[in-house]
Amino acid sequence: MNWRSPFRRKTVSSADAAAAGDEGGGGRVSRRKTLTRIAGVAAVGAVFAELRPGTAAAATTVGSGATAPAVVALTDAATISVDASAGGDFRVTIAGNRTLGNPANPVDGQQIIFQVTQGSGGGYTLTYGTAYEFGGSLPQPSLSTTAGHTDLLGFIYNAAKGTWMLAAFVNGFS
Repeated sequence: MNWRSPFRRKTVSSADAAAAGDEGGGGRVSRRKTLTRIAGVAAVGAVFAELRPGTAAAATTVGSGATAPAVVALTDAATISVDASAGGDFRVTIAGNRTLGNPANPVDGQQIIFQVTQGSGGGYTLTYGTAYEFGGSLPQPSLSTTAGHTDLLGFIYNAAKGTWMLAAFVNGFS
C-alpha cells in the first residue's frame, strides 16, 4: 500500500513508513498517527500563515515550495505605524518605550507576526493601539527586557469585531 506523506512531496511505501516508526500494526500506515500529525502542522501553520489581502485562501503551504509572508521593516518611533497590506511579517528594533499603532488596511482573517527586538538600552515597553485585543489565556504581553532579545507576537484580524486578536506570544529569543 502506498500513501502520500503530508510532510514530503514523495510517495512512501508502507514498509518505508513502518521502518520510520509510523506503523499502525501489521506493517500498515497508521491513519490516526498521520491525521494527528497533519492536524498539528495545520494548527501551527494557522498561526503563522499569511492571508493575502483580498483572498480567502492561505498563501502558506505545507511541504516544498512554501510561500513566506512578505517581511516588512517597521520604523521605530513613539507610535510605530503598521500597514497590514504591506506583508505579514513585521520587524522592528525599539530604542525606547513605544506604542504599536493600529494596523491600517486589514482584511478579515488576516494573520500577522511582529518581531520586536529590544534596542541596546533594553528594558523598553510596548503598549498597543485600541484595535488590539487580548484574552484571559493570552493577556497583554510584557516584552523581554534584555537588549538584543526578540519577542514574537501573532495576531489575527476579526473584521466583525474590528480587532486584532492576540493568537500567539513567544518571549525572548536571543
